[in-house]
Amino acid sequence: MITNLKKIYHDFPKGFWTVMFGLFIDNIGSSLLFPFLTLYITQRFGVSLIDIGWIHVVSTMVNMVGTSVGGALADKFGRKTIGLIGLFGSALITIPLGLTGSWGIFIIFNLLTSFMGHFASPAFQALIADLLPSEKRSQGYSAMYVIGNLAAAIGPMLGGLLATHSFILLFIVDCILSVGTGIFLIFRMPETQPQEAERVQKQNLRETFAGYGKVMHDRVFVTLVVLIVMTMLVYMNCNTTLSVYLNRLYGISAKQFGYLLTLNAGMIVLFQFTVTRLTAKFKRSVMMFIGTMLYAAGFSMVGLGNTYTHFLIAFAIVTVGELISSPLYQSMAAEFAPIDMRGRYMAFLNISYSFAAAAGPLAAGYVMETSHPQWVWYGGGMLCVIAAFGFLKTREKPQEFKNERQAEVEIL
Repeated sequence: MITNLKKIYHDFPKGFWTVMFGLFIDNIGSSLLFPFLTLYITQRFGVSLIDIGWIHVVSTMVNMVGTSVGGALADKFGRKTIGLIGLFGSALITIPLGLTGSWGIFIIFNLLTSFMGHFASPAFQALIADLLPSEKRSQGYSAMYVIGNLAAAIGPMLGGLLATHSFILLFIVDCILSVGTGIFLIFRMPETQPQEAERVQKQNLRETFAGYGKVMHDRVFVTLVVLIVMTMLVYMNCNTTLSVYLNRLYGISAKQFGYLLTLNAGMIVLFQFTVTRLTAKFKRSVMMFIGTMLYAAGFSMVGLGNTYTHFLIAFAIVTVGELISSPLYQSMAAEFAPIDMRGRYMAFLNISYSFAAAAGPLAAGYVMETSHPQWVWYGGGMLCVIAAFGFLKTREKPQEFKNERQAEVEIL
């Protein structure tokens, strides 16, 4: 195993691992605060879960705006500049977020923090695409995915220890980790903005944001994003609707549900690199078809099941689909994007995730209130099957750009 880890390390440039290390530390800070934020809000301000739900809806819209702005500016001013502005901006708002005693001010700070975090995301994703050649990007985004899951395993444990002493410690430690990460990245993270981006630098802001029109007119890319959204509409219910469904119908406790999430994170950490290396040998369209069909099988099994063991198996199948599919989403977006528009293409993909995160659980909530809640998972399985065959109808066609050979996926 040590030999494999060394090989993985030497397969990527030092700049890539510098960014991964920074994101890992920052994600620990985020994941130690986020799981306890709802509990903090209810205890501090005495608001209802309905109020918190509406804040989530508004936050999703703010996230979309932050992603759009950050993606455009990353193309114009550089990945490093915009990534660091978002990182420091989010960190410095975190302390007043935890100190304020006003519910109204808390909402404003919470939305600002969310905006700045999503503002930075396309810049870091575009930077990874800049650093890695086409054949390494799937593995690069796999590494990013594994690191996120490692942080999600460490952060909540640390957060639970801190919360027993004081909730304000969560905000302070999150801020310290983010500021420390930002200082580290100032000196160690490369600026990767390609020379081709000089044309964007000469544009005014209106022209830069108008570039999203070009993204929208990229028919094959938009079609691919629609297929991804169809899949994510279902997947997003794993962290929202699923816990309520299992508890209401089968008495699955929060502790047992936590084991399902642990199974998911553990499989990703243990097997993501191996699976990505194996899938790299095959056509991405075929791998996305297989991954999405596994989603369909796993989610349908949730609707058919009635024992905890059955749900464990179903969730393991969903996770295998995730291992295959998830890294390919960002790598394919990078392949579609012209060199000088990677920030905006990544932003468009991230916006689709935000839409799915809001619309998927909302639609599932309405179905859950009917007499046949199993249709959340039957319908989700059907939606994944449709998306899978859409992925299968894609084929890669080589196309030359000015300074780099890229791949374009054409929907037949």
